[in-house]
Amino acid sequence: MAVKFSEETSSGSSNGKKSGDSAFNTKRRNRGLSVVSKKFDIDGDGTLDKYEMLARSLDHQNSGSITPEIVVELLKEQDALRKRQWLLLFGNIVQWLPIIAGAAYTLYKFSERQYQQNVGGKILTSMDYIREGVVTSEEIHSLWDLSEGSAYPLTEKQRQDYLRDGFVVLPNFLTEGESQVLDKVVTHNLNELAFPDLLTKCSRKFHGEHYHSSVTHRFWQQPRISDMLSTLALDGDTAYMVTSEILEMPSGAACIPQWHWDFLTFPQNYNTSFTTGTQIWWSSEEVDGNIGGGLAFLPGSHRWANSVDENASLHPCFAMNLFDKMSSECTQLLDREMVIPSLSPTDIVIFSRFTLHRSVARNPSVPFKSTTGRRGYTLRVGSARSIFKQDTMECFPSHPSSNFQGQLKKGQRYDSVIDKETGLPSPSAIYRPMNVQDSEELMIQEGKGGRSMSTTTFLHYSAQSIIRQKIKWKFAKYVEDAVNGVTQRQLLDISCKAAPTPDVMASPENARDTTSQK
Repeated sequence: MAVKFSEETSSGSSNGKKSGDSAFNTKRRNRGLSVVSKKFDIDGDGTLDKYEMLARSLDHQNSGSITPEIVVELLKEQDALRKRQWLLLFGNIVQWLPIIAGAAYTLYKFSERQYQQNVGGKILTSMDYIREGVVTSEEIHSLWDLSEGSAYPLTEKQRQDYLRDGFVVLPNFLTEGESQVLDKVVTHNLNELAFPDLLTKCSRKFHGEHYHSSVTHRFWQQPRISDMLSTLALDGDTAYMVTSEILEMPSGAACIPQWHWDFLTFPQNYNTSFTTGTQIWWSSEEVDGNIGGGLAFLPGSHRWANSVDENASLHPCFAMNLFDKMSSECTQLLDREMVIPSLSPTDIVIFSRFTLHRSVARNPSVPFKSTTGRRGYTLRVGSARSIFKQDTMECFPSHPSSNFQGQLKKGQRYDSVIDKETGLPSPSAIYRPMNVQDSEELMIQEGKGGRSMSTTTFLHYSAQSIIRQKIKWKFAKYVEDAVNGVTQRQLLDISCKAAPTPDVMASPENARDTTSQK
């Protein structure tokens, strides 16, 4: 006979079955626990969790309870554990303290020296070097009057080599004695004002160096240098000092191993003739292709970055970006065609602001003679017809000197600092012509005011540099690469591309001024 259930009866029977099953399962699980262990099953789920198991393990007498002695022992163990944890923490702090202190000190020195250079306006005078015993008065004057004022015997071949390759070595530009004095001065400037380099592999860096040393400032302002630059690299135009820098490279790594153009940080319009800007580089040690430690150049690359000069055009490997790596094809091309000049401390190399170059690591078997590394001293030079442009790149921060008080206004030529009535440069001009030697008195008087930033400008410049380079580009690039990598397509395009600012191109009038070339 069939038995019928109402919905209520059926439902009730179902719930009753579940309840019975639950009780049955609990009983089944409890069968696995001893009578004593069941006393430690606080939540009654039929199993002992890790805390219940810990409590059970302390019941050495299997009584189902823990004696006061066991509780005291447990508390002692907990106290001992805390002490061990504190000792471990203290040990970790002691272990990491030198690293933390070193990082804090590096950041402090970096900030202090940056502030001191750009705001403090500290200037080392000839008397400072003499008083510190760095060099003598006679040695300083030997730097101010190289080779007793004689002109460098520049040849037509050297000039043609520069026009063709974008760089040329000038041997024996200094005497051995002059090079030794220059190294003493450069080393002292590093010791006094350089900051730890947080961006490259250089051990120390000093940007805008000649603004803070009357000795090196006047060193660059002499006919042997200015006349040579005018004839060799600037198409007869007057040379103007833009900025100088000292980079100290250790034996273990190349300062800046990436191929790059320095024109990206020149405060002037970029799409102009390569004859509007050049650079001098001097090395404190012997360098060449075998022992390394110098610079590598790509011949002819000075015509890759603009379309103004004859036979010049934008090359497929031209990258208006200091951050992204070049393609492997371009890197292989550059490494295959590069030239590493041989230089001694008496030589200099002149190279266009448009010439591709990079640092070359030192051969480990031939370390630098100096324990601190090789000092590379660079002067960046603009021609009189160069057009001032504070920000050349959207992502790359402008050079500090372009933010100095009394700086040129956007669109002004470098030679606009010349007083039309006297024919002399204005005392407050930032970029100084190299065919007129300034007095130390002028440097001291004008340098502490005009050749520095206000504190407000410095803070704004620093914040702007961090936002541009670290957030708008670097952080955004990480996010962009991560998302596009996962989706396997160009879904995000948020990073700041290091392209020219919208107004970086020379105006038609300026372009006509800058296209002359022999």
